[in-house]
Amino acid sequence: MPVRPRSRTSGLLAGAAGLQAAPDLAEGLPYWLFWFLLCVILLLLAFIFLRDKGLRRRMSAFLSGARRRMLRLRLQAKLKKETEKKAVLWTELGKKAWSEDVTAACIADDCRRLAELEDEMHVHQMTWHEVYSRIEALGREFEETAGRFRVLIKEQEDGRKPFEDERRARAARKSEILDAIGGAAWEIDSTESQIKALDREARSVEDNPKMSEIDKAGRLNKIQEKAAVLSGRIKALQEKVPILHDERQDLERRQADSEARIEVFNGKIREIEDEQRVATRSHERELQDWLKRKERAQDRIVEIQRLMEPIFTSMGKVLDEARIDMNDLTVVYFQIDAVNKAIRELGERIEHLQ
Repeated sequence: MPVRPRSRTSGLLAGAAGLQAAPDLAEGLPYWLFWFLLCVILLLLAFIFLRDKGLRRRMSAFLSGARRRMLRLRLQAKLKKETEKKAVLWTELGKKAWSEDVTAACIADDCRRLAELEDEMHVHQMTWHEVYSRIEALGREFEETAGRFRVLIKEQEDGRKPFEDERRARAARKSEILDAIGGAAWEIDSTESQIKALDREARSVEDNPKMSEIDKAGRLNKIQEKAAVLSGRIKALQEKVPILHDERQDLERRQADSEARIEVFNGKIREIEDEQRVATRSHERELQDWLKRKERAQDRIVEIQRLMEPIFTSMGKVLDEARIDMNDLTVVYFQIDAVNKAIRELGERIEHLQ
């Protein structure tokens, strides 16, 4: 009587027991023997797997199911892409029909709605162009105004320049006069000190009993001559100082007059700059208002274009079903047919994988 093969469960238990006991046996067995027993156990497990048809079928079904799921997901992604492509072609078909003035009862409502939206968009486009033209005109006006203010300021600056040059020249001359007055005062003091020293020297000569009268006379004459020269220098300086003070006072009066004239020009420049700031603020407010109008017109144009897209798609879908014969639409029909064929094939493949 033939021996029945052990069941898969008992074989796996035996293999697991063998794997658990292998480390313990390895402590008392040679190293090579441990690996030999391990290989034998693996061969037994492989043999059991090959003998058990049910296990092989279940493993194959599991792996095959995973492959089918992955393939189905890829096919569904392709199907979604083709469906989106079909919607794009419908939109293209609707746009082409609208641009070619295709008329049919099946698309009359869509054409009427598109005509209303296109008329509204045309109005906003005209508004946009008018606003854009006004913004450009404002830019030109602002440049002209800014140029006019620059000319006015330049005129005042040119008129002010001679007085500023005079003020700088007088300030430099006043500085020279003050230096001269200070130098004269210092020289007078120094010269007076020298005269006092000569006086002391003269008294010393007169009181010197060792000098003869002739020597005293000669020495005193020289001292008197030096003193006379120094006194003349002091007199000249004293006469010069009032003249310098008069010139300084005259320079200060003329400098005050120049400052007053310069301040007149500065005041006019400030008035022009204030007027320029007011004009600039007014320009900026008006420009911002026109920019907001332009933005509103742009937003509405974009919104109308967005509203027209689904209508084009709906029109294309209806035309795809009606298949109105026109040469300009035939190419799009052909593309839609190719997409429909791909969709059918993908759907059949997905259904086959269920």
